[in-house]
Amino acid sequence: MTKFKWITVDAYSALLDLEGSMVPIVRQLIPEPSVDPLAFFRMWRTRQWDYVLLSSNLGKGYHSYRYLTEATLTYTLAKFKIELTPELRAQLVAAWAQLKAWPEAKNVFAEIKNRGYKIAILSNGDEDMLHPLKESTGIPFDEIFCAEQAKAYKPNPLIYRLPFERLQLHIDDVLHVAGSPFDIMGAKSAGLHCAWSNRYNEVPIDLKYQPDYQWSNLSGLLEIL
Repeated sequence: MTKFKWITVDAYSALLDLEGSMVPIVRQLIPEPSVDPLAFFRMWRTRQWDYVLLSSNLGKGYHSYRYLTEATLTYTLAKFKIELTPELRAQLVAAWAQLKAWPEAKNVFAEIKNRGYKIAILSNGDEDMLHPLKESTGIPFDEIFCAEQAKAYKPNPLIYRLPFERLQLHIDDVLHVAGSPFDIMGAKSAGLHCAWSNRYNEVPIDLKYQPDYQWSNLSGLLEIL
C-alpha cells in the first residue's frame, strides 16, 4: 500500500472520454453531411488548448474556461464555414458539463474510496462546468480544485498547489493522475507525485519530466493503492 491520502485526477484527459462524449453531440447539432464531427471537435479541442496556453502569456489577466471554450468554438465554426444559432452554440458549450467518464472510471474510484482514500478533480475547467460532472459520472468526488480558483491554468504551478494550500497537505499526501503529456509536465515540474493514464501510448514531451507510474488506463491505480 502507498503512503498517499488524496488522489487528484485531471478531468478532461484522464477522467473523461471527450471524443466519445462530444462527437455525437457535434454530429447531432451540426448535421451537415460535409462536416466531419470528429475533425470539427479535434480542431475545437486543439484551439481550446492553444488558448489556455496563450492566455497565460498575454498579460491580460485570467479568462474563464467557458470564455476560452466559446471563443475557440467561434474560431472552429469560422474555419468550417458554419453558421449556428446562439441556441445551438450554447448547447455545444453546455455539453462540456455533461461529459461521460471512461468506462472503468466509476468502479475504479469507488474502490479507491472504499480503500480509504479521498478523491478530487484537479482541472482547468470552471467550477460551474466541473460540479455537474459529479452527477453525470456518478463519482462522489470529495473536492474540486480548478483553474478558476487559482486564476491560472495548467501547467502553472499555482493550480497544482491548490490541494496543499486548502487542506494543508504534505507533498507526499497526494498522487495526481494525469491523462496527457502536458499535465505530466506541469505536475512533475510542480513537485507532485504523478501517475499517467496513458490511453494513447504517448511519450513525455521532455524526458526530464517522467511520471512515477504509468498504465494504459485508470485501472492501473488499483495496483498501487
